[in-house]
Amino acid sequence: MLEQGRIGTRQLSTLIFMMVVGDMMLIYPSVITSYAKQDAWICALVGVPLGMALMLLFLKLCSLYPEKNLVQISRGILGFWPGTLVSIFYLFFFVVGTSAHIREVGDFITSQIFQYTPLRVIALLFVVALGWGVYHGLETMGRSSELLMPILIVFILVLTFCLLPQVNPSNLKPVTHSGVVSILQGILVSIIYPVGELIPIMMIVPYTLNQTHRTRDVLAAAGLGNLLLAALVTISLLVLGPFLTQHNIYASFTLSQKINIGGFFERIEAIMASSWLISTYIKAMVYMYAFVLGTAELFKLKQYRMLILPTSLLVFGLANLVSPSLTFIVITVVPYWVDWDTTLSIILPGLLLLVHMFKKRWKTKSSG
Repeated sequence: MLEQGRIGTRQLSTLIFMMVVGDMMLIYPSVITSYAKQDAWICALVGVPLGMALMLLFLKLCSLYPEKNLVQISRGILGFWPGTLVSIFYLFFFVVGTSAHIREVGDFITSQIFQYTPLRVIALLFVVALGWGVYHGLETMGRSSELLMPILIVFILVLTFCLLPQVNPSNLKPVTHSGVVSILQGILVSIIYPVGELIPIMMIVPYTLNQTHRTRDVLAAAGLGNLLLAALVTISLLVLGPFLTQHNIYASFTLSQKINIGGFFERIEAIMASSWLISTYIKAMVYMYAFVLGTAELFKLKQYRMLILPTSLLVFGLANLVSPSLTFIVITVVPYWVDWDTTLSIILPGLLLLVHMFKKRWKTKSSG
């Protein structure tokens, strides 16, 4: 195998949790509210069990080929050339996803914290950190996620409870006024963005120790991460209202600026930024690892570390080309990214599962 390291169920679960929260911790309230308005909290809550069902689809596909990653599964089910084309499609998604996360970090830092720092400097520092993490392998990535996850959970809980005095329940009225189509679109977003983007996990599952309760723990991690995002959406609507939540790209960052308890506990937005950077870093690192490992598997290389440097240069360049501005991402990229995620996270895995079942049934009939 290309990857010699192994991680346990707990480390896999923490990686999944960090990826679910990922960059969504900052932009998720704005994105889902743009579809469902004041009903976004309903969509976010409905998306929790549906997202767990989607995660179960990924695990089911991995359980059929326990020793194979996504590239090997695609080739095993569809055949060499069709499977190779599907694998290239996934690898393209992984590298563009890594670049998009780098660009998100650069845009946020240069617009909210370091306004006079060039975006390329932030992107370069982030890429160096990503390359360093991927170079040290899967076990290091899993242990890092274990150490950093409590910071994320504590901050989201602190943010939620400290804003309770400022909530206004009238911001959620009128309920279900946005219409059935808008609510369905919001539910799709609540499934696709937090959980649908976990597809790179299929490159990691084969290198996980097959411990007891693995499926249960992974589903719980995906559900908990999505539930915390739903709490962020709800508190954002209650405090800011649907209009400000929709039109404020970094709604969670704005919420952290509103915390003021007794004139003493305030201005914690730097902690918010740090927590978001941690979760986005883990997500981008898994994406980059999946691309490097998948490329090595595609070309039957003996080891993948030789690809880390050229991949780092590639994602750094793409991060500067993927979008001309933050406005372009919000207006143009985000609406179509949902379709891309739907294709890669629901349609193609469902197709692979159906083809596998059809082939299995055909073999059974032929042998009979």
